[in-house]
Amino acid sequence: MSDHTAADADRAGRDAQQCGSDSSARAARPGLTIKGLYLRAIGFEPYGYQHRLADEGLPELLQVPTGCGKTEAVGLGWLYRRRMHPDARVRAATPHWLVVALPMRTLVEQAAGRFESWLKCLGMDGDIALHKVQGGAGWSDDDWRLSPDRDAVFVGTIDMLLSRALNRGYADRRWHWPMAFGGFNNGAHWVFDEIQLMDVATPNTRQLQSFRDSFGTALPTSSTWMSATVDERLLSTVDRPDIGFRVELDDHDRRGSLGRRLDALRTVSEIGLPLKWPERILAEQLVDRHQPGTLTLAVFNTVDRATVAWNALKKLGPDAELVLLHSRYRPAEREDRTAAALSPPGPAGKIVVSTQVLEAGIDLSATLLFTESAPWPSIVQRAGRCNRDGARDDAQLLWAVPPKSLPYEEDDVHASAEALRSLAGKRVSTIRLQNADVHTADRITPVIRRKDLIDLFDTTPDLSGNDVDVARFIRDRDDRTVQVAWREVADGQPSGASPRRDELCGVPIAEFGQWLRKGNPAWFLDHLTRDRDLPWARCTARDLRDGIEVVLDASKGGYDSETGWNPRSTQPVAVVTPPDAPSVSAGLSPDEDVAVADEPASLADAWYPLTEHLIDVERECTTLLEAFGAVGLTAEMHHAAIVAGRLHDIGKASEVWQQAALATAPDDERDDLQSGGPFAKTGNRTPLRFDPPFFRHELASALALMSEGASALGDHRETDLVIYLVASHHGRIRLSIRRPPDELGTDDRAITTLGIAPGSELPEVDLGDWTIPESRLRIPTGHDRYERRALALRDRPDLGPFRLAFLEMVVRSADWRASRNIGGS
Repeated sequence: MSDHTAADADRAGRDAQQCGSDSSARAARPGLTIKGLYLRAIGFEPYGYQHRLADEGLPELLQVPTGCGKTEAVGLGWLYRRRMHPDARVRAATPHWLVVALPMRTLVEQAAGRFESWLKCLGMDGDIALHKVQGGAGWSDDDWRLSPDRDAVFVGTIDMLLSRALNRGYADRRWHWPMAFGGFNNGAHWVFDEIQLMDVATPNTRQLQSFRDSFGTALPTSSTWMSATVDERLLSTVDRPDIGFRVELDDHDRRGSLGRRLDALRTVSEIGLPLKWPERILAEQLVDRHQPGTLTLAVFNTVDRATVAWNALKKLGPDAELVLLHSRYRPAEREDRTAAALSPPGPAGKIVVSTQVLEAGIDLSATLLFTESAPWPSIVQRAGRCNRDGARDDAQLLWAVPPKSLPYEEDDVHASAEALRSLAGKRVSTIRLQNADVHTADRITPVIRRKDLIDLFDTTPDLSGNDVDVARFIRDRDDRTVQVAWREVADGQPSGASPRRDELCGVPIAEFGQWLRKGNPAWFLDHLTRDRDLPWARCTARDLRDGIEVVLDASKGGYDSETGWNPRSTQPVAVVTPPDAPSVSAGLSPDEDVAVADEPASLADAWYPLTEHLIDVERECTTLLEAFGAVGLTAEMHHAAIVAGRLHDIGKASEVWQQAALATAPDDERDDLQSGGPFAKTGNRTPLRFDPPFFRHELASALALMSEGASALGDHRETDLVIYLVASHHGRIRLSIRRPPDELGTDDRAITTLGIAPGSELPEVDLGDWTIPESRLRIPTGHDRYERRALALRDRPDLGPFRLAFLEMVVRSADWRASRNIGGS
């Protein structure tokens, strides 16, 4: 069996000559062997454990040493079982999404690049979708929402992905959170890579999988946790205390081609650093010990110390190339620095100064590696980058005690220091380091409970506009970040709309809060504003939350292309791209409702008759459900979603909605249009203005089905489910019916609820082959209350939150699919 590494696989994937037995990429097919899949995708045979994983199934825990191809194991293992396994039952039971969650942004591009190369070599790049889930407007959930049934790979950071599974998707819109909740919790296999760096998220992902198992899902959904260093205390939770199927290296693996990597040696030595100017002394040591033509790595526990050390190295002016790499860069600079770090050293060699970003996913093999003492799992990961390929006999692992233990526990840093001192002068292997018994603190972390998950199903903010906070389930407080962009600012308003991904730089919340308290201005885009001329609101420290996107004035500094985020820099920052024209809706998808009365989703390029639209959505619901083959749903639940597709927009027959739609038409077209209605979409992009304001057609649809329109449901067993799916198809009316603050009796009119006055009428609606009778719209009370019905659905043992959200996603996606051919959304 040929030896291979992640870097080898990358090169093989990019080189078409290594894509299979010839230079042409050929589509994979059922019956392709595991060995054939690996040879075609990466140009190497699989290791024994990789073969076992593809053959026996993706495990709950994958624990193998660093550099042994974990990503290939789960990625190609999933692909084999989903598309190439000879047993059709295995292919059907394998989730159609693979979701790869990573601890840091710096790993996303590299991991996604590997999947991209494999799919290209297999001739499947046009067949299986690949999504890089990152903040900013460069990627949108809209990329999958039109085809949620398509086989796909999602690669992203743990905060972006886990927040979606918790119904609070970062950088997504509130009204769309339930679609991601339905998608990422039904029919997905989750892979959590380098769990030792995920900390708080790890036990909560375990809890979430347990909830999927107990509440039930519409499609098979499973998870794999993997790392070279596994603290099983993090994996043992209240609702999932035990670890099931696991895969580790066996004796055959250790004797085989992996042996050279596992037995790679490095000599351990401590560097004593003075309290004064330690970075300067360390820089001198690194330059003195560096060998021309080789790679030297220096890994620090904080960005600040890494930056100071890099500056000290620059002052010495060594012949070796110097690279600083950490997490606080904008994407372009980060990608350039990652590429520089990964490229082969020149004749003078290379010195890379970095932080924890090198602990995972970065395949480097240094002759000399320096690290600050850190928790033992981090030491093992860092040491794995020293003589990683086992090619050197003179590899050195240098270490020193950091001046401060932060961001780690002092006891953990001290325990690692003692363990390293016991190895002084010894040549140690990867396996010896991994098997060492070194103390690490037992962390107490917030753990999501069933009640928390039930509460998160509701996406309506409380009366103060606040939501259940999920940041505590995703990242430690010290690890939470804001995403910062730099723009030109005029008249107190930044230019453009939502920041794009290539503008954003991650900054710790605590550090950014200090920046704000010094009087530096910042802004965030207020999607709930009713002032379209002033879409940007001033940001205060109280507004900061994990994942929020904020904009700074580029003329005030705060960023340096060499060192990244730099609050001490006052030099103007180069704006990455010319932003869009200033508008609250610029750059947003057509369904991004900015204010509660807006309906961008109903604006199209052609007038779309209501009856035709309802028939089309019903057909799309049927198509999606047949494609999914959702085995976790009853036939009645399937039928309820299809019926909801046929009825979801009957509220648009309201005179309020039709008058608002026709008012957008030119005067000379209006009379002709009136005879062709009612319509579901307008033939232009003019915003609708309702009278009374705040009118929501989906509420009118649901209320009609709870009055005279109920006759259209006949003896259907799931009438409440149909009503819920109709009401929720824009994500605004789910568990409750609530007026916006501005609707609470501001004038002399009768009080309305989302634009609907008690006793108002919905005219008869033609459904093509049957008719909804005229209905009087009232908010039911008592036992018939909408809220009681919706909560009962959520809490039903045979339905529950995950299946219910899946059906929501189906109806909403069907609505979008039916509308796309006429230019709607």
